[in-house]
Amino acid sequence: MADETTLSAFLESLGSSTPAPGGGAASALAGALAAALAEMVAQLTAGRPKYAAVDERVRAVIAQLQTARAGLVQLVEDDERAFQAVSAAYKLPKAEEEERASREAAIQQSLGAAMRPPLAVMSTACDVLALAEEIARIGNGTVVSDAGCAAILGEAAVRSAALNVLANVMLLHDQAAAGEARQQVADFEARALALCQQTMGTVRQRMGLEP
Repeated sequence: MADETTLSAFLESLGSSTPAPGGGAASALAGALAAALAEMVAQLTAGRPKYAAVDERVRAVIAQLQTARAGLVQLVEDDERAFQAVSAAYKLPKAEEEERASREAAIQQSLGAAMRPPLAVMSTACDVLALAEEIARIGNGTVVSDAGCAAILGEAAVRSAALNVLANVMLLHDQAAAGEARQQVADFEARALALCQQTMGTVRQRMGLEP
């Protein structure tokens, strides 16, 4: 999503009849929101005398979350471009045998490339989840609920990005690549679920909702 694109304009485009941006871009945005919320908790912790013992680590978390957020914002645009490349490949001429072979090769190449942005979303969102879990433990307790919100959004980013990977995987002819992608998806989803559950346990405990 370009810097000059407003959130309202992006949502208008997302809700339109055009197929891109779609779920992949939305998952990247969800991840960026998760990073921003976790960063807010860290920002409200840094420099506070009560949290002086963890100040150095909190500032490092802020820097990591800022990097992750910027990467996820870029992935909004990357995912849209990848989808457009797949769409363009499907529109190639197919009247002659040579054209059909060239078209199919272009489709397969674009499908492989289109898996990369959502896989990157999954990877980065898992990193964000790990940082949200940490800041939920060590950060400002008055805003720990926001760390929980970050965890929920982060898991949502991973799970929705997973569907976009698998939508491309099911069309791949390269079964080795397809199997590798499925395993990556399963690993990221398992990590995201564990981190979200761990974070929510900490959040609920610090909010006094659980003993």
